[in-house]
Amino acid sequence: MKILLTVDSEEKIAMSIMAVQHLSEMDDTEEVEVVYLNGGIAAVVEKNRIKPLLENKKVKVVACGTSMKARNISEDELAEGVIYVPASLKEVIAKKHENYEYLVL
Repeated sequence: MKILLTVDSEEKIAMSIMAVQHLSEMDDTEEVEVVYLNGGIAAVVEKNRIKPLLENKKVKVVACGTSMKARNISEDELAEGVIYVPASLKEVIAKKHENYEYLVL
């Protein structure tokens, strides 16, 4: 099973880290992709904050380019290992076409 999780506020970052860790531990989980957007984009510039996700081989951490632009965050500021996508909406649609389970936190 492949899971896509979107996180849209800074208040949900801590909970998202715990949720992604739990999802990745499920026996049938192949991959968990967590997309940070809107206020949640704060997570992708703080490596120590998302370190457990970046170290997990089943997890991909993704940053929404639209949200980055709105908050004047450059790609150079992303924590090492974070994947940049131009727009989270396009990413969600693409992953849904690939049969990812879609969760919103």
